[in-house]
Amino acid sequence: MIELHFQSVDDLEGWTELAETVEDAVSIFEYHMGRMYDIGSSYVVSGDGIVTCTIEGATWKELGIGY
Repeated sequence: MIELHFQSVDDLEGWTELAETVEDAVSIFEYHMGRMYDIGSSYVVSGDGIVTCTIEGATWKELGIGY
């Protein structure tokens, strides 16, 4: 199970989405983050700076995001 934790400027409490496969996790990620983003070592920021995402249960590399 891969957990994607999101937070936005208008929802500081954030929300979590669960994915059973890498493909599902990437689909959820792209839905909320788009295809333009900045990746750091522990989180990703959407291109417009509105949403951040962290993950548990996988790495960005395993998802094919960033590196």
